[in-house]
Amino acid sequence: MTDIGNGSSLYRVGKPVADAGVYRLYLCTQEESGRQCLLQIASDTTNNSRLDRAAYVLSELKRRSDEIEREYTLVKTDPKDQLNYDLGFPELLDTFPCAKQGGRRVNILAFRNVSEIGTMIPLGNIIRDRLRPDFRTSVWIMGKLLKLLTFAHSEGISVHKMTGSTILIEKDAHYVLIFDWSEATIHQDGVPLEMRRTDIAQAASAVVSVLGGDLTTSTFPDDDSPRYRPYTDFLIRLARGNESKANRAHAKFYELADSFWKPEYYTFTVKNL
Repeated sequence: MTDIGNGSSLYRVGKPVADAGVYRLYLCTQEESGRQCLLQIASDTTNNSRLDRAAYVLSELKRRSDEIEREYTLVKTDPKDQLNYDLGFPELLDTFPCAKQGGRRVNILAFRNVSEIGTMIPLGNIIRDRLRPDFRTSVWIMGKLLKLLTFAHSEGISVHKMTGSTILIEKDAHYVLIFDWSEATIHQDGVPLEMRRTDIAQAASAVVSVLGGDLTTSTFPDDDSPRYRPYTDFLIRLARGNESKANRAHAKFYELADSFWKPEYYTFTVKNL
């Protein structure tokens, strides 16, 4: 693909990263700033509406997360404390129909506080490499997914698409991000119960999978450590759709996790599958 411009902005297009059917992803660099980005382009114009939707949802998520952050500054006791909801979804740098590409919609995406795009990896890549995180590592992954769903659902937004390929993590900074919002829905009267339940179940299923767990048998490779069974049982219950409130799941999850592990930074740790 050739370089793409939008008015005064130019994006140097690099190698392809993924083909998601509805859209394709390419590495790119924002010429003006030198910032590494991802160029998301509709596979054809019939899928422009999916990328339109993703762009709109990302804009709304950012607008509302900024509002909540400002409100939080009025009540927080530690000036350095931040909610950082915006770390859980991509930054939308630009969106436009590209005439040079037959009118296909382009979204230019980046990751906040991440200079090297390649450090954000899909959960599925860990499985591909025949590795699995240990249980303690999975805490910040599952916990931050529930935090993000608590925020999204409170703003009337359901995600609909969380898998090992659309959930990204940064292993050192402990960022967890839902990348694909092309099927997200904004609900005027709140997210329906079953959609909330499905979002939570999808997130938990992705974590169970990366841990090497089996939803059918409710087993994990580390089941020789029965003391962690309450933790894995809770993940299984979430993955089976037994919870419809992300805020409640988030609170219960950390209550359980904190009973096993001290809440402190823990280096990303993996084992062989």
